[in-house]
Amino acid sequence: MPISKNLEKLLKQNKIRYETVAHKKVYTAFDAAETQHAKLSDVGKAVLVKSKEGLYLAVLPAGQNTDFKKLSKLIGAKVSMAKEREITAKLKTKIGLIAPFGSLYGLPVYLDNKLARAKKLILPAGSYTESVQISSKDYLRLENPILGNFSVKKSV
Repeated sequence: MPISKNLEKLLKQNKIRYETVAHKKVYTAFDAAETQHAKLSDVGKAVLVKSKEGLYLAVLPAGQNTDFKKLSKLIGAKVSMAKEREITAKLKTKIGLIAPFGSLYGLPVYLDNKLARAKKLILPAGSYTESVQISSKDYLRLENPILGNFSVKKSV
């Protein structure tokens, strides 16, 4: 399953240099990092969150969980995890296939500072078997995310 056609179009239209990274089939960003022998701090994941006002994409490192209190404060509204049916209805995709590009979905993007510090980002590409690697500088230019601290280390 190649990267999403919409994502490929978005990257090419905006002259974003990217590399497609093929890997074994994975369902989580954590597994994607492990499979690619990449640092968890360089691999991003997208979480669709909702408030009464709307939907948002939170993008954070693979080895972190969302701190909903901190994210709510950053957004200025109480947020919670979107349900699977909201993901399929709004994003036209499945859980685990959310590309962290809000411009594809018309959604604002919130990027955790821990991920913003990486030089290169490995991001889900709408496929269980491929990711895209782009410079964080290009990602910031393309998505213009709101930066903040809203992730906490996963507890084992």
